[in-house]
Amino acid sequence: MKRLILALLILPISAISSAADEAATVSTDDLSVITGDDWTGELTYLNYGEPVIDFTIAAEIDVTEIEGGFEFSFQYPDEPHANMTAVTTISADGAMINDETVIANTLLDNGTREIRTQFGCEDLGRPATCEMIYTLSETQFELRKMVTYEGEAEAFRRNSYAFTR
Repeated sequence: MKRLILALLILPISAISSAADEAATVSTDDLSVITGDDWTGELTYLNYGEPVIDFTIAAEIDVTEIEGGFEFSFQYPDEPHANMTAVTTISADGAMINDETVIANTLLDNGTREIRTQFGCEDLGRPATCEMIYTLSETQFELRKMVTYEGEAEAFRRNSYAFTR
């Protein structure tokens, strides 16, 4: 009887532990909700030079699903020379977006999905950890880059895109 009770006590703890140890993953299905070409919004970024303040510019994005990932075509209506295209790939096991480790993939109560990735980076020549936060739904797409300098606890927002349709 003691063994049965002990097994019943340990079993839920080990199930919780193994679920917590399970690595977060992502799939193209998780991001496919943002495909389309009718996204409008803005880019806000923290200026690297003086004065260190936020700048905001109009932005649009077209998102196309490609094999193994997505193509993001960024347009800046007031600064067309800055237009660019970026390809985002998802690893076969879903543990990586580009070279960034997926640390969370959460479906929030309101139906919005939040995906977080993390990677080593440099910011202003200082070693840091960067975190990308993707917030996506049928009508909202946000992408934020947070930076935490090595040896510091507080992160700051380096840039963020906010789009709606």
